Amino acid sequence: MIRTLPARLATGTMRTHRPLTPEHMDDPEVDAAALEASFRFIRLVNRHLGGASPVLGELERLRPVWPRDRPLRLLDLGTGAADLPLAAIAWATRRGLSLECVGIDCHPGVLAIARRAAAAETRLGIEDLDARRIVEHYGVDSFDLVHAGMFLHHLPDLEVMTVLAAMSKVARLTMVWNDLVRSRFNAAAIRVLTLGQPAVVRHDAALSVAKGFSIGEVQSMAGRLDLPQVRVRRVFAGRFALTSTRPGATLAAVPPQLGR
Repeated sequence: MIRTLPARLATGTMRTHRPLTPEHMDDPEVDAAALEASFRFIRLVNRHLGGASPVLGELERLRPVWPRDRPLRLLDLGTGAADLPLAAIAWATRRGLSLECVGIDCHPGVLAIARRAAAAETRLGIEDLDARRIVEHYGVDSFDLVHAGMFLHHLPDLEVMTVLAAMSKVARLTMVWNDLVRSRFNAAAIRVLTLGQPAVVRHDAALSVAKGFSIGEVQSMAGRLDLPQVRVRRVFAGRFALTSTRPGATLAAVPPQLGR
């Protein structure tokens, strides 16, 4: 049974199971200033601690099969402030590659932040959509790459697996799940990293780590879903990246140094 984590979360003690406790930012009625503060911190972490590296690395691997007659299409689930699809578009632009992205979220306050961030970028659309509905909304094989970054830890295990299965259907070539590793070390590290941040940021960051995943849990979910050609690896700043590639898709090897 998944239990709710009590206040001792702040000590860094980890439980065996992932808690179901909602983060403040998950509340549709959360204060707008608190939500902005949360995303300022998330953007800072993504920019300086390699938050975009898993999706950029997978884009690098896609270069041998990059479409010649159309833009490559990327779907970003739980897009938040849309900084990761914007980073992907900037990466592709520097390399002369054509990329179109769609970011989805279903939190009204988050959608407002994402739309402001993407207002000047015509290659990024922001849509109000529950990630569990992407197959019925977009259809099978409708995007070349589907990415979920720092999003699925907000969901209980059954819904995580539901979304992963949907991602595998919508992705024509490959999917990427980039999220937090749950560990005592990461629980201690996030307390240090959030020193001086507003209380809402400190609370949600610590809870996010507690709601993260062990590598064994990630591998188990991928196995139960029978995802094809799975690769799970740890990445910088207490994260992991799972990639699942469609059979027959010829992707390059993972580059030793990811582009930015």
